[in-house]
Amino acid sequence: MELKAKRRESLVVKADKPAAGQRISKEENKFVQNIVRERKKRRITQKDLEKMTGLDQAAIGRLETMRVNPTLKTIIKVLNAMDMKLMIVDKE
Repeated sequence: MELKAKRRESLVVKADKPAAGQRISKEENKFVQNIVRERKKRRITQKDLEKMTGLDQAAIGRLETMRVNPTLKTIIKVLNAMDMKLMIVDKE
């Protein structure tokens, strides 16, 4: 059984300067929370995402709780599994 999201969506994040004194910027936090929200909205568990991406469920959990700084390759792998893509856009 292959798990795949039904529609292709773009994930857009417009970056500002990181908040002073924060290890993780507001944009990074928002980006990760958008991924988690979309995963839950699509009723995909971390275990499902593990099967879809080949990443360990523990690694997905660390990404979602921002305990790691994932590579772009990892982010794209997760987005592709959820039938999403990353877009770069100008700030408004």
